[in-house]
Amino acid sequence: MERQPGYAWAVMANLWAMDLMTPMVFFSLGVLLPVWRSDLGVTPFQAGLLGSSGFLGFGLMALPASIWLTRYNPRLVTLVCALGMAGSVVAQALAPNVGVLLVGRFVFVLLAVSRIQMQVIFIQQWFRPQLYPTVNSLDFGNRSLGQALGTAAVPALILFLGSWRSFYWIVAGFLIGVSLVWTLVGRERHSPVKEGGPPPQVGSPARVLLRHKSLWILSGSQIGAAMAFATFATFFPTYALDRLGLPLATVGLLVGVSPIGSILGALLAGPLSQLMGRRKPFIWVPGLLLPVIYLALLRTDNLALLVLLLFVSGALAMVVSPVLTTVVLDMKVAPREVAVAVGLTRTLFPLGATLGPLIVGALQQSTGSLLLGMSIMAPMALSLFVGGILLPETGPKATQAPRARRTPL
Repeated sequence: MERQPGYAWAVMANLWAMDLMTPMVFFSLGVLLPVWRSDLGVTPFQAGLLGSSGFLGFGLMALPASIWLTRYNPRLVTLVCALGMAGSVVAQALAPNVGVLLVGRFVFVLLAVSRIQMQVIFIQQWFRPQLYPTVNSLDFGNRSLGQALGTAAVPALILFLGSWRSFYWIVAGFLIGVSLVWTLVGRERHSPVKEGGPPPQVGSPARVLLRHKSLWILSGSQIGAAMAFATFATFFPTYALDRLGLPLATVGLLVGVSPIGSILGALLAGPLSQLMGRRKPFIWVPGLLLPVIYLALLRTDNLALLVLLLFVSGALAMVVSPVLTTVVLDMKVAPREVAVAVGLTRTLFPLGATLGPLIVGALQQSTGSLLLGMSIMAPMALSLFVGGILLPETGPKATQAPRARRTPL
């Protein structure tokens, strides 16, 4: 059996340090909107645009990056993207108006998703296939940690620093620092085809989308869930602030409970799906429960119940992501084809996530009701239930079953 190199964890630690900043910038939007509303005069529709622009950047860049950028040295592409992310954060720190914030956020996400596509390559280069579910769980768990910091810690940090712009300067400095470390730590690993691993690349990696039709079910199942998720990530802090009359720092701590649940869900999803030998239940069960929880969040004023619902919603939402990536890896396609397949999931998810905040922002602008739009979006998470039922099972038990039936008694 191939020996797992210990240096893999040094490479991933550096990548995860870069990764931590992406959700911190991305998901801090919800708690920053009330500040920008008074500081920059952000309207509800502009809030929807800011929420959608980030997801739109993911959707526009994920697939092209997986097809074209994976041709080049992933170590160099990672470095250039990380430094570019730092530059776009500086632009947001200096933003005099909403337009500059919008452009800076959009560019930040374009570069972030390009860098994340390289991360898929490094995981395949450095880890044994048996460790893919665990590494994917750690990958998404780290992003959930960034989301938790972005929602719970950023309001307190802004109050401490006295300015939301100072937060962006800190993020930019951190990204520059980890980029410099990457020049020393970042390495590629080229080895023969692994036992049980993917075959060599033949032809265009985009052909994987034609060979494996289930990839479209896998990716499409996220669209409705993304509409609901992005809506609540963008607008629930404002909804809670206006409905409950709590201070911003308290609202930040409240909504920060959701990504704490996400950390738990992400860390458990990969190992549990491997232990059970099944992937599908980790997709369709959240699709059944999330709409109920989202609707309940809009109807309760009880803080203890809100904390519980936010925690469970975060755990269920993030259970799905590492399992979806593991399903792609289960297919044992070539490394660049994996990047393309994952790129498709990161294209269709942002499509829904772009539409959700835009629709809700426009509805609030025209009707004055935030509750109406959020109530419409909550049931959309049922798309995971539909996709999870239709998908073929790719877990270890599904692949071992045919062999067991052929074994003579």
